[in-house]
Amino acid sequence: MKKMSRQRPARWWEIALLTVAVSIVSRLLMGSPQKQNEEYYEQQTKQPAWAPPGWVFAPAWTLNNIFLIKALLELLRRKKDLPEQKQLLVLQALIWTVFFSFGYFYFRKQSSLMGGMLTVADAGFAIASFALARRVDKPFANNYLPLVIWTVFASTLAVPQALWNDDQLFGVKALID
Repeated sequence: MKKMSRQRPARWWEIALLTVAVSIVSRLLMGSPQKQNEEYYEQQTKQPAWAPPGWVFAPAWTLNNIFLIKALLELLRRKKDLPEQKQLLVLQALIWTVFFSFGYFYFRKQSSLMGGMLTVADAGFAIASFALARRVDKPFANNYLPLVIWTVFASTLAVPQALWNDDQLFGVKALID
């Protein structure tokens, strides 16, 4: 097992600036105000009993993004001689693709099916990232842990929502009543 080489860690202000930037881009892609998104989430016909209030998602994703950006900056600053680095960068790209597309499909297109599929995919990418990073550098792998915990939990919400609610994008009624 080859350890990842250490470079200068990301500075707090770099992480903060990138977190603000991804939050702004994400909000623009959603196309609707936060309050309206929270109302849509809370007005889903059926939700699991353990579903948190809508306001919980913004701080949870801010925390996830801080750690993901920290991991990304660390990956970009490391030597390019590790095969795991390329795989981790591909997984990062997939995680960010899901992050930026979720709001568009779930809120703007009101697709609980796409929301469920994207959430489960995100959990899979997060678990794969954590497992791969852990083989190389255990402390570095912890950057993926908040995302693993959150997306696994979110999957327990998104899958039932996808099955129990109508989907506007695909024009289908709830798959399970």
